[in-house]
Amino acid sequence: MLPSFEKAVRAIADTLVRQGPSPGDAKRRDMIEAFLLASHARMPDYLRLGIRLLTLVFDAWPYPTTGRPFHKLSFAGRASQLENWDRSRLKFRQSFTTFYRTLATFGLYSDLYPQDYEIGPPLQQD
Repeated sequence: MLPSFEKAVRAIADTLVRQGPSPGDAKRRDMIEAFLLASHARMPDYLRLGIRLLTLVFDAWPYPTTGRPFHKLSFAGRASQLENWDRSRLKFRQSFTTFYRTLATFGLYSDLYPQDYEIGPPLQQD
């Protein structure tokens, strides 16, 4: 039960989807998880390492009080931790949750509105 980057990202995606407009949608959760992991993989090295380390810290955060990592908590426990980090006075904690919420929103938008990403012919100028 060690902290795990991939499992933490999956738990974050699951929590965000379950808090969203269509809770319990496993397909959407899997899509957002894949989007988050792919976005992380495309980051420059200096950002990728920092996000990985901060995600591992986030996953390990509940150990002192629950004896379990974030990804092993119940939905209510995970939602509570995200909420606590959202309301924290420490900016890095707020920025962390904002980062994942924003990426998940972009992933959801691209899934719901794929036509916005179609590439058409270039516009002609008169």
